[in-house]
Amino acid sequence: MRSLRFGGAEWRRFQASLPRGGSPSPALERQVARILREVRRDGDRALLRLTERYDGVRLSPERLRVSASEVRALARHAEPAVVAALRACRARIQAFHRRQKGRGFVMRLVDGSRLEEIVRPLDSAGLYVPGGAGAYPSSVLMNAIPARVAGVPRLVVATPPRALEQNPALAASLVLAGLEADVVRVGGAQAIAALAYGTRSVAPVAKIVGPGNTWVAEAKRQLRGVVEIDFEAGPSEIVVLADASADPEQVAIDLLAQAEHGSGNEVAVLVTPSAALAEVVPRLVAAGARHASNVAATRRALRRHGAVVRVRDLEAGVAAVNALAPEHAEVMTRDAAAVARRIVAGAVFVGRFSPVAAGDYGVGPNHVLPTGGAARRVSALSVRDFERRHSLVQLTPRGLRRVAPDLASLALAEGFSAHAASVLLRTS
Repeated sequence: MRSLRFGGAEWRRFQASLPRGGSPSPALERQVARILREVRRDGDRALLRLTERYDGVRLSPERLRVSASEVRALARHAEPAVVAALRACRARIQAFHRRQKGRGFVMRLVDGSRLEEIVRPLDSAGLYVPGGAGAYPSSVLMNAIPARVAGVPRLVVATPPRALEQNPALAASLVLAGLEADVVRVGGAQAIAALAYGTRSVAPVAKIVGPGNTWVAEAKRQLRGVVEIDFEAGPSEIVVLADASADPEQVAIDLLAQAEHGSGNEVAVLVTPSAALAEVVPRLVAAGARHASNVAATRRALRRHGAVVRVRDLEAGVAAVNALAPEHAEVMTRDAAAVARRIVAGAVFVGRFSPVAAGDYGVGPNHVLPTGGAARRVSALSVRDFERRHSLVQLTPRGLRRVAPDLASLALAEGFSAHAASVLLRTS
């Protein structure tokens, strides 16, 4: 981990080097565009062809969809302790997300007019469930439960052809989320295309959510507008704001916990005014890295994007964290709750007993969070992402007469005489 001071030239270079959303390589962009065209043109035939090409699995048309009985059978191979943990986390995640469900509102005006906001669930959503190293059962719950709570009537799951067999806990999480009846055995950019355009086996959806590799992310980016997507997610990020009151071992293990995700591009930063903490924590991180999962990738992430940022005081510390606007921020300081209120991040964890790892699995809030500084403008995945809102306007004759002069005046000022006439015709 490098050591640097907030606000200096080295800080600016470090900040500029961090992973940020943006344009992909031209080669990837072209390859994904070709896949999308194939699926749009050839539908299921393209899915079969691309699954064999990229996954090495030859499927018959009947095998594109996974039956509910097959998902349930695979789920029975999951370890009972894991299933019990998933069930407990499901309850906590549901309890939190039920508080987010929109109810709309009604304004009744003195002239008898009625203005209303109507909240309705999306009619459909697609959930992408990756295979391989990114196959996390907890992510299935985090993506599916908000959609279920919102009341989305049709959810489609797309997952690579070997994912459920290789990780029965994924199948168990689908069963616990009630999604086993609509699963498609397709991964990659072609799965995103199928969910967006629709094929004979896959009805198109209104929104696609769920993590994936760079191919999946690029397919989502290119299809935004055809279908709504969640957001472009990058490598995991943690920034710990800590003062001399923090336990250095806890700080170090929390930095390692996010650095071990495996891409080698994770961001792990300590921001501190404490000279002692700045000296001890890097040594503990270096020593602990040998015991992390994905040791080589963990060390690569710490070398690329690991840092100790020295600040003069907590006021500057808050400014440093907010300049990064990370996916996860931990506040381990005196009066941590008050300091945390000023932090800009995808999720903020307060005090020594609130590690980011707790939020990764299911204490309640969603772990699908903005990365790459997007927390300044983007929120965590929630029930609201699966709802649509529209207004209802019901004016009385008196109500229209009350506002007609203003409406007509603005319409004429903007050069729209028919707009003005549409209002005035009803009030003459």
